[in-house]
Amino acid sequence: MNRKRIIKEFIENQDKKTKVLDYPFKVIYKKVDNPISFVAFFTKVGSIYEKDDYKGIAHLIEHCIFRGSQKYSQDISKMINSLGGYTNAYTSYDQTAYYINLPSSSLFQAMDILWDMVFNPLFRKEDVESERNIIFHEIKMRDDDPFVVLFEETLKSMYSVNPIRHPIIGYEETLKNIDLEIISEFYSYYRNPENSFFVIVTDYDEKDIRKKLDDLFKACKIDNKRIEVDFTEENVKYDKLELKGSVSKTYLMISYKAPKLSEKYKDIEKSYYFSLISYILAGSSYGLFNRILKNEKKLVDTVSFDMYSTNELPGIIYFAAVCEYKNINKIIDEYKKIISGLKSLIEFDFFDVVKENFYSSAFWSFETSSNQGMLIGSNELFKTYKEAYNYLYKIENIKLNDVLDLFYDYVRTDDFMISIYDKESPPS
Repeated sequence: MNRKRIIKEFIENQDKKTKVLDYPFKVIYKKVDNPISFVAFFTKVGSIYEKDDYKGIAHLIEHCIFRGSQKYSQDISKMINSLGGYTNAYTSYDQTAYYINLPSSSLFQAMDILWDMVFNPLFRKEDVESERNIIFHEIKMRDDDPFVVLFEETLKSMYSVNPIRHPIIGYEETLKNIDLEIISEFYSYYRNPENSFFVIVTDYDEKDIRKKLDDLFKACKIDNKRIEVDFTEENVKYDKLELKGSVSKTYLMISYKAPKLSEKYKDIEKSYYFSLISYILAGSSYGLFNRILKNEKKLVDTVSFDMYSTNELPGIIYFAAVCEYKNINKIIDEYKKIISGLKSLIEFDFFDVVKENFYSSAFWSFETSSNQGMLIGSNELFKTYKEAYNYLYKIENIKLNDVLDLFYDYVRTDDFMISIYDKESPPS
């Protein structure tokens, strides 16, 4: 059976199992044979929508949401654990999610808990203070991670307006400004059906899920508050950034402005082209940067190449390496040679291998309920849940020459930002 046929059958199979249930909030339901269920709340709210004087509020809310709701007033994480499950959350620049993974026998109780924590969080003053102090500690811990420091400081240097320049976790001074009234006002964005939805992946039949949802949505609180933010496009600054700190090695980044995730090239999202080239450059031990800079030239300890962006705002394309300071100029020279010589370095059969790895990874990611739920939710946030598997059609249609043409529109050998984080000089 050829690859296109395999992909077609895989997509058709996933599509048949998934449907949207019409409720006050959209519910995406998928039937699986796995006795482990996944239920989650996703919302298009993240740190780029925060005002400057309360940066970090989305992440603070993520912490506080598990401290209790009207019906479940105690530690919600501990309650889910007692059901044999696992619960967690994440906050990013443009999205937030709360999710639960547990045996299907406890799904309805988990749904009851999730709905109450989403629609009726308590946000008690003592809980907010406790979680705020935990985040202060997290900020200090993040300052001990050299790559995180270099990444965040690079964004601040590249952008002067784009809110992606601010760390998701916020700042101590802005977190101190956040009170219960500000939290309540910001949280109303989450309860707007235009921003948010639920995902359920389970072995329960649709009629059983609908019966539970009918009950849950009887008393849910709906807010229609919209996020009004005027995102301004700007030209990036490619300065040289040098930091000093308590590090044993040197951390190097070469960075460029990235396209928005919504931008397309030949009717395919640009991010998919960059996913392929990132894998070619550093996605495996056979990637060009690993093969040449690490294994052959022995100039770096580790190397990576990646892109991070959002749907509404451009982000960053970056090369990163851990190395000895004395090797920096050699690394940059070799980096330029590799980038400028990609057409001769990439074999067409290797490009086909890269695609095969994408397909294999996609097929394996659908083996668990939680992975399927996260893929469905993350894709529904900014496109449609069907993109979780339809993107394989797009990957199949991408040609190597198109990847390189788009790549050189953004990645150049003569116009980029260099960021270096090196150890402090010993006192004389």
